[in-house]
Amino acid sequence: MFNTKMKALRILENEHLLIRHLMQEWFTELYAASQMDAEMPLRLQMKKIKDLMVDFMPVLDKHQQKEEKFFFPILGAYVGTNQGPVVTIEAEHDEMNQYFTHFMTHPSVDMSVEQMKLILKDLNEGYEILMVHMYKEESVLFPMAEKVFKIKDEDILLEAVNTKIYG
Repeated sequence: MFNTKMKALRILENEHLLIRHLMQEWFTELYAASQMDAEMPLRLQMKKIKDLMVDFMPVLDKHQQKEEKFFFPILGAYVGTNQGPVVTIEAEHDEMNQYFTHFMTHPSVDMSVEQMKLILKDLNEGYEILMVHMYKEESVLFPMAEKVFKIKDEDILLEAVNTKIYG
């Protein structure tokens, strides 16, 4: 089930599973919305998606905070923080969050069907970025960390990330 051996990285990997599960809930509704052309059903569907996103966003935020405060700095001490994979991955946090925030802050009450479709397209873009992002972390950053981390690094990271992000 897990690709990593380090307990701290398995926690982050397990959080990715939870994030994917929560994403699937709202993505299913997003897909349904993309098939709608009538204003009222689409407006109701957008509300449904926003309600699911209200649960999703804090979980994603807590996970990203762990990575940005603890995982990225420790890995960055070995591979650099001015360029390379850590900088790229951190930038993706900002990019996907802009899409998610854009969706959450636009009230659909006064929007046309076309405007709602554009906002949904942006949300889909955030979804795609996050899916690829987690894959990159799991296939590039986590294996890289396993190669370079020392026992003290894993101990520090384990203590820092061993907290709940849901509930």
